[in-house]
Amino acid sequence: MASQIRAGSVREICKDSGDWMIVDMGFSARQRSCGIWTEASGVDVVEFGTLVKRVIEEARKSDSGPLNLLLEAPLSVAFNERENPTRRRCENSKDGKYRLWYVNAGAATLIAADHLLRKLNGCQIQRDVRLFEGFVSFKGPKGEAACSKKLGNPHERDVLLLKNAVWDPTQACIFAPENLKHKDSDTIQSAFAFLCKDPVPPVIRVDPDHD
Repeated sequence: MASQIRAGSVREICKDSGDWMIVDMGFSARQRSCGIWTEASGVDVVEFGTLVKRVIEEARKSDSGPLNLLLEAPLSVAFNERENPTRRRCENSKDGKYRLWYVNAGAATLIAADHLLRKLNGCQIQRDVRLFEGFVSFKGPKGEAACSKKLGNPHERDVLLLKNAVWDPTQACIFAPENLKHKDSDTIQSAFAFLCKDPVPPVIRVDPDHD
């Protein structure tokens, strides 16, 4: 059967469900703005072009099982009853703040993920690729400083936080696709329906401890 790209499922969020490649998406002309982790290579920080090559290389390994590709970027989008963009439930915080998929960093990483997945879809992959969305959010200044001191580069930190959440899902808040609507009248869609058979992946959200 031909290899395919599809949304992962909540039950597949565990370390033994396949090979994991965890990515903190960035999009910069000159900076190493992307964090990446695999079990074979550990954690690294690379430019966007290098990230694309690494993901394609991993997807072309013909002697391996499924690849679980976890991207810290919006992989689904939400629209309200007026067909305007609106927030998803995973973007709510406890103190009334939001980090929305369609503005600022959310919009930038959505564009980066689009270019990555289009290139992946255009190559001859040799294994099934399952998509998962990561969301490391609401990091206050104290939390940023503490995490950076403990885990180093912020891109390294984010992929390691997501890796730890996959290895122990109790460390994260998991949003199944059917639970992403903020209001019943909202519509949740895949951001990448052009390539994905099962369009909306679950969201693995990690809220670093700021205390």
